[in-house]
Amino acid sequence: MTQVSDKPAERPRPRDAREEREPGMAGVVPTELTRLFSQLWADDGSGAGTRLSGTKALGGAAMIEALAEQLAPRMQAALQWPLQAVLYLPRLGRINASVRREQSAWSIELEAQEDETARWLNGVRQQVEGRLTQTLGQTVSLRLPTVGSG
Repeated sequence: MTQVSDKPAERPRPRDAREEREPGMAGVVPTELTRLFSQLWADDGSGAGTRLSGTKALGGAAMIEALAEQLAPRMQAALQWPLQAVLYLPRLGRINASVRREQSAWSIELEAQEDETARWLNGVRQQVEGRLTQTLGQTVSLRLPTVGSG
């Protein structure tokens, strides 16, 4: 017959996360992470500042895709012209869109609420036109109001 103890079973003590760190390394960030962080948030000299620099580095292509995904379905489903739409992109803010249908092309005006977003749009203008042309199957002409006019 097996004896069973009436005392609670002892479990191994959970390791404290502090015990797993090397002594003397508290608060130290690896050099690679420091360099990456600096690149993402450094001002690129355009005056756009930290918010926009991080956006460019983290996903200009993702932002272009998000813009196209918000605008193209509205254009394809619109019944009334010109189409007026408000788009919102994370870290870039609001963008007002005015879309006109022409014979075999689309004419789109994008007006950003923030100056740095307008500068970003100016820098990716051709990529946005290309992405929308690909999605819609017709030529897209993109107009941007002069940066700093608002």
